[in-house]
Amino acid sequence: MRATLKEMCEMLGAFQVLGPYELVPWSASDSAKGQTLSAEVRMNTDGDELEAEIQIIHDTPRANGASVEQILWLQATPHIQDKWSVKTLRIQNELWNNKIYDWEEKSCNLFRATVAQIEQGFVPDMEEMLEKHLRSKERFGDQRGSGGGKSPKIKPAQLLNMKKGQGF
Repeated sequence: MRATLKEMCEMLGAFQVLGPYELVPWSASDSAKGQTLSAEVRMNTDGDELEAEIQIIHDTPRANGASVEQILWLQATPHIQDKWSVKTLRIQNELWNNKIYDWEEKSCNLFRATVAQIEQGFVPDMEEMLEKHLRSKERFGDQRGSGGGKSPKIKPAQLLNMKKGQGF
């Protein structure tokens, strides 16, 4: 996946081109679940690295003692001239580069879908979002082609239903 910086920002839900030190934040809270979901897209100081991150902040720390859980972190950098691409993807602290087909675009779609939910004031179920955008099997992805490899030979006269020697 190659995109201009403007396209990359739009794919992540930030409808402005980010410059050095700039960021676009989103957050939504759910008091019933006792958590806040935050997402942000940010540019580094040199303007040559774009990061996107989704975190869940729990009101009460988890059993492991952590009150912040990083769900997604991705890094995009210039690839060729003005075209950017996702260089690194981490989902729940696990590296996902090349783990699934079209991982770069799917990670951007997941981030943008999460941001859309946050903008509507919802805290989406991140396990459900991960399943929907990254872990679900591709349509027909597990099926193999069947049939022979040789095309049948068809005479043109058979297609037109014409008979030799007869007129209209």
